[in-house]
Amino acid sequence: MKTTEEFIVKYSAIQGFNFEAESNIDNNLESQSYLLSHNIKNIVSHSDLPGLRNGLNAISRSIFNESSPHKPSFKIRGVIEGFYGKPWTHEQRLRGLNFFALHNMNTYILAPKDDPWQRFDWRTPLSDQFLATTKELVERGSDLLVDIAVCISPGLTVQYSDKLDVEALMLRYRQLFKIGVTQFGLLLDDIPWELQFAPDRVRYKTIAQAQADFVNRVFTKLENEFPDMQLFVCPLQYHGRGSEPYVTEFGNLLQPKIAIMWTGRQICSEYLESVDAKLFKGKTSKQPFYWDNYPVNDVAMLHQLHVGPIENRDVDLGDNSYGLVANPMEKFELSLLSLATIGDYLWESSRYNAVESWERALTTLVKSEIDRESFRHFLRNCFESCLAVNPAPDFGQLLGDATLLWRTNRKDEAVILLRDYSTTMKSHLSILRSPSCSMPSWISESERWLIKYEKVANSLTEVAKILERANVGPHGGLNGTDTDIKRVYEIRISLAQDPTRIFGDGLDLTLGELATELSVANR
Repeated sequence: MKTTEEFIVKYSAIQGFNFEAESNIDNNLESQSYLLSHNIKNIVSHSDLPGLRNGLNAISRSIFNESSPHKPSFKIRGVIEGFYGKPWTHEQRLRGLNFFALHNMNTYILAPKDDPWQRFDWRTPLSDQFLATTKELVERGSDLLVDIAVCISPGLTVQYSDKLDVEALMLRYRQLFKIGVTQFGLLLDDIPWELQFAPDRVRYKTIAQAQADFVNRVFTKLENEFPDMQLFVCPLQYHGRGSEPYVTEFGNLLQPKIAIMWTGRQICSEYLESVDAKLFKGKTSKQPFYWDNYPVNDVAMLHQLHVGPIENRDVDLGDNSYGLVANPMEKFELSLLSLATIGDYLWESSRYNAVESWERALTTLVKSEIDRESFRHFLRNCFESCLAVNPAPDFGQLLGDATLLWRTNRKDEAVILLRDYSTTMKSHLSILRSPSCSMPSWISESERWLIKYEKVANSLTEVAKILERANVGPHGGLNGTDTDIKRVYEIRISLAQDPTRIFGDGLDLTLGELATELSVANR
């Protein structure tokens, strides 16, 4: 166990901090909590090393509130790499651990869906190379106070009644324990609903019974061999209200110490509410361990870029859940923007402000003020997601203002507004596409969306020209030529043919209305 002084030196070196702080042990503070005070030096009062780390983070991020102790809203706070797609690289995972720790997270779960070792080759012992890189993650996590958990997903081919399949899992868990892993995941998601082997169909009445029996036998072996370990499981059905027959039966059959992962009402939930968490506990006998599918954008969400702040999660959800881990995008660099806001929400939910948190994250990640302004303008048009927030708050305001202007016979002002906005977008594009842009990784990860952003900028220029040529009809409204009306439809179709989601649906609706208005005035 490191002393507080040793921890400060090591943690500062890893994170690249440049500050002085003193540690003050206060056993009256809760675990992981801290209290800051400042005179000549920053003083972090804490009862344990996690509290010290979290206090150092507040100092490094210039988050000062000295009036009261700061304590976590969620006991378990972190990230699960559980998306479909290209797994993160080892270097990205190491960088991710630094970032997660800086945002007061304490858990990182390794569960990449499309890495063969995780789902398809689960009976094969883990390779020496995998164990070596995972050991490095465990060691870095130990220095950062971030627990590393590793998941195995046997459900595609497992025979639940077979002792050999229990031993196949245990072989891997033993390998992992030898390198320092003490948290294990057993994932049974995204697999067939039917029992696939005859011996299982004979032994069990339901698949919930089969899976619970299998998991319990694995847990018993783990507990006997590694008493300090933790096991969590993702069930076959992992979303809903928590009162469904399968998950109710499954949860109540499991050993009490095993945690159940849950995504909320949907796979990608718009809301996570405490009332649902309480219902889940009442029906399954366990608090939900939330696998929050945001900002992940795999499968049907590939055309969206999830870079907005986390929203619509109850302030007291941490009191009613085992913990929460967020599933990020395959796009590692851009995922950090949303993950930073998730870290803020998980740490002190009652103080969380989505707008402020997102701005703080953007400032942390993009040091260049010029680049930051351009990224802000671009990325604030990419907020569309399962969270059902405004997909493009600034752009939506522009469209509303421009539409009102031309409908109240002030089309010249609308022309200026659209033209100026288009010019601003093109100016930001020039900065972002410059070789000197400070965030080339963000540019490469968002290239599709930048292309669509440019298309929209050019379209606004054309729409402004069409409005400029239009006349006011004899009964009010706009009077356009057939050529201009056709061109509005062509712009609309051209944008719609690119499935990349940016700006939401507002422009498409506005273009449709404009074409109609230009036509109506001719009648």
